[in-house]
Amino acid sequence: MLRRVETARGLESKKAVPGVLLQRPALIAQVKEHVVKELPPEAIRDEGLALFGFIPTKFDYESAEYDLLQDQLAGYYEPADGTMYMANDLGDQEAEATLAHELVHALQDQRWNLGDRSKYRPGDGDRSEAVSALAEGDATSAMFDVMIARAAPGSGKSAVDLPDDVFAEQIRAGMNEGPSAKAPHVMRTSLAAPYIYGTLFVHALRRQGAWAAVNRAWDDAPTTTEQILHVDKWLAHEQPVKVPAPSFATLGPGWKVSDEDSEGELGLRLALEEWTDPKTAADLSAGWGGDRGVLLTNGDRGAFAWRLEYDPGKTKDERTLRAWNAIPKALAKVLGAPKTSDSKFVCFERADRGPFAVARSGADLVLVLGPANTGGASWTSAGDCTLARAWVREIVGGP
Repeated sequence: MLRRVETARGLESKKAVPGVLLQRPALIAQVKEHVVKELPPEAIRDEGLALFGFIPTKFDYESAEYDLLQDQLAGYYEPADGTMYMANDLGDQEAEATLAHELVHALQDQRWNLGDRSKYRPGDGDRSEAVSALAEGDATSAMFDVMIARAAPGSGKSAVDLPDDVFAEQIRAGMNEGPSAKAPHVMRTSLAAPYIYGTLFVHALRRQGAWAAVNRAWDDAPTTTEQILHVDKWLAHEQPVKVPAPSFATLGPGWKVSDEDSEGELGLRLALEEWTDPKTAADLSAGWGGDRGVLLTNGDRGAFAWRLEYDPGKTKDERTLRAWNAIPKALAKVLGAPKTSDSKFVCFERADRGPFAVARSGADLVLVLGPANTGGASWTSAGDCTLARAWVREIVGGP
């Protein structure tokens, strides 16, 4: 299989890749060990997702992630020891596809140091997601080439002959069947996203310049998921706007930052998909310029603030207004009528998670969620829309 992957991908391996077969519980245990080594506990942002309403309160997010992986994960390549690990219960076709995919990761690691590129870097989530998308898209595209060559030798067909929408739907369908379908929607879309959008990025490059163009993407890697979603922005080396982290003095004393990061255009798109259809989410996230979010804690209380800046359209705030005109309406379908609303501020009050406010200021959108009391048997609100408006004013520095 390594020889077949080398041929399909056009890369020669520098060394052999050991392979280990494991039962699924042992495979997941290996993944957990890797996560413990690489990620600090605060990097798992379950409370942030709950504040948005994307997952239930008091939800064991970490366990649910491993349950989802146990259903979806067939194998993985570990850069730390250069070894390919694979579940021992796979059928022949799934085993071949898994081997092909993970051995592409081995070639990536040998040539471009995948292990170092994949390391967790606090506050650099969007860049990390871009690297993940490039790696998974590369491996998925080459895997399809290997499987097509096996199924139809001499056909001259490759992965890029598969229509993009058909390919994306195949990946989504796999996430929405069997035990995986029980996981919250946001978890399934987040897990599928690097494979879908990374492969579409790779296919766009292959159609322009074959695998050599993909190699150039590794040599000059995308730095944002915006570049993954829009190849022209990678070619132009378009960089994100630096957005300041939202301040939070309005909430009072004792609050501290539990996590600060950029979600990127892909993170924005996936969030919008929780409130609207995928096409609308894609349209509203296009034009993302930069963002910064903070997850805040104060004892048993939590809150979240997210500041987004859009690139100019025909006017400086054209894209911001487009999102502003759509997002509150989408939220109202989920949360009911807003408590308060005007031309620049909309706020919904929630008994369990606290206020959810959206505001616009120039080219910026600001979302503030909470505060909420997260301790005890159930969550309760710890704020209202008056507090949310004051918090927004602090963040944007104006009325």
